[in-house]
Amino acid sequence: MEWHPATVSLRGEIYYVVMTVPLEARAAMDGKPQVRRSARTTDRKIAEQRRFELEGVLREQVTRAVRKAGLHQVESKYLRAVRELRLMNHVYGHGYDEEFNEPVLQTLAEPPQSLREAEDAIQQLQQFALSLRQAELSPEDAGAFIRLYEHFQGQPPSAGLAQEWVDAAVSELGACFSTEDASPTLSSYLDNYERKLDLRIGQNDLKPKTAKARVKNIRQFIDAVGDLPLHSLQATNAYVFAQHLAGEGHANSTIKTRISDVSTMLEAAVQDGELAQNPFLNLKLSRIGTRGQHYAPLSDELLGQLFSIPKLPQAVREIWAFLICTGMRLDEAALCKLHQVKEQDGILYFDLQNAEVKNRQSQRRVPICSTLEPLIRRMLHDRAGCDRLFDFPIKADGKSRASEKCGYWMKKVNLNKISGDPSARYTNHSMRGSFKDKMRDAEVGLEVHNAILGHDQHTVSASYGRGPSLAAMKTAVDKAQHPYLGWIAQGTACREG
Repeated sequence: MEWHPATVSLRGEIYYVVMTVPLEARAAMDGKPQVRRSARTTDRKIAEQRRFELEGVLREQVTRAVRKAGLHQVESKYLRAVRELRLMNHVYGHGYDEEFNEPVLQTLAEPPQSLREAEDAIQQLQQFALSLRQAELSPEDAGAFIRLYEHFQGQPPSAGLAQEWVDAAVSELGACFSTEDASPTLSSYLDNYERKLDLRIGQNDLKPKTAKARVKNIRQFIDAVGDLPLHSLQATNAYVFAQHLAGEGHANSTIKTRISDVSTMLEAAVQDGELAQNPFLNLKLSRIGTRGQHYAPLSDELLGQLFSIPKLPQAVREIWAFLICTGMRLDEAALCKLHQVKEQDGILYFDLQNAEVKNRQSQRRVPICSTLEPLIRRMLHDRAGCDRLFDFPIKADGKSRASEKCGYWMKKVNLNKISGDPSARYTNHSMRGSFKDKMRDAEVGLEVHNAILGHDQHTVSASYGRGPSLAAMKTAVDKAQHPYLGWIAQGTACREG
């Protein structure tokens, strides 16, 4: 379009910024040759200063009018989505004709003319695309497929293709209507929610890696169901996401966690007045996804096989020794810093009281048993001047790469065959279970070995006092036998890798 510079004109006592409407845009502007906007001043100099800003506003007004007119063109992305999805006669709005004194139904074949109508149309398109996605994720639902087959009078389009049509239509509608008063979408509210999470991190009320995982899960939800307006969300969206995750092979516990993260954001939106209520409350998710399988503890025989792997890297051998002797989680050991190894009354221990760990209960002191102590002292000497006890690389989410490396070497031994249990699940976390079994076998009290592991005590009495002393916990860990760790005392740890 050919634009002419805006001018300043006095009308009464107020100056206005006036702009000529390009010839090709006048039909969209109901034939108006000019548009104007008040400069809200009686001073011409001030009006001239505001001219450029108001000219931009006027150009945007004309451009939007042209775009709105374009919605009626047969090649518009909006009408293409409506046609392809067979929704031309689908009602999305209601009006009232005063001349004929009767209600008027608005179908999707009639493009929206206001922001509210655009939001309603978007909601209808998104929900229909969602029904296609849901049908694909639940092929056993023959009724849903039959309804879609009848709707399209043949094979329905793929959910991915339908979403492409809808996304293009939504983008086109967004360019036509002002978004100043629009209801926030999932992604636009997420920006605000991230600021809330940052504030909680600054107040030490939330761990950075927890916030990062939560945002990642919310973005995955948006990718799966679309960037919907908050007010259009329904429980159905959660179930579609759950089926999507189940289709990727995720366990039920993982599915519940990821949907809970989305629900937490929606609860914040309720508190901000952006949602009337959280639609993700009281969901029935127990039958979606695979059932969680507990980690199987490792017997001394299996541990002996692991520590005897040929060419086992020194770092893997040593961190496995940490895990089986302390019950620590893998990253609690892998990220442990030299200054966190402390000594009190002759007892060497790991101080995790201010560490970035799983939860509050995990912030604890972990005594070092007599079997492990020579290795720790040797590492402190050898790594003097280093930051951490281990050099496993750290990923963007703050976790280490120890899991990948240790998992690779654990697979060198066919633990299921040796144990005679083909269904058992053995991982690095199995050593934590083995440690707990050793505490039980040594008849260590539940309160003591829960304190060592960082488990919640789940009793009223446990909330009194400071818990088991370091001396009591040291006595407990020294009761465990570790016949596969003879190399520590001999000082013959493999230096390969």
